[in-house]
Amino acid sequence: MLAIEEVDLLAVAMHLRDRFGTPLDQGYLDGRTLLRDGVAEHLRCSTYEAEQIVDTLESRGFLIFPQLDDMTHSRRAANWHILDHD
Repeated sequence: MLAIEEVDLLAVAMHLRDRFGTPLDQGYLDGRTLLRDGVAEHLRCSTYEAEQIVDTLESRGFLIFPQLDDMTHSRRAANWHILDHD
């Protein structure tokens, strides 16, 4: 079983950015599925573990899917952004 706390999130984000580019022109669920499958393939882990890593990447700001704009209350471009920062 993969120890998620030992995963180098920056390296995973850089791999996803290299593989898919940024922005990733996909809706929320389709994009998450691509990202999850990309993580599972890259780390050779289960899709469940990869889903947890995608959750962690999103919560730590490596993966961003814009929501509503606070000022205009309109939806910004609905693309995933993959950031390679720590």
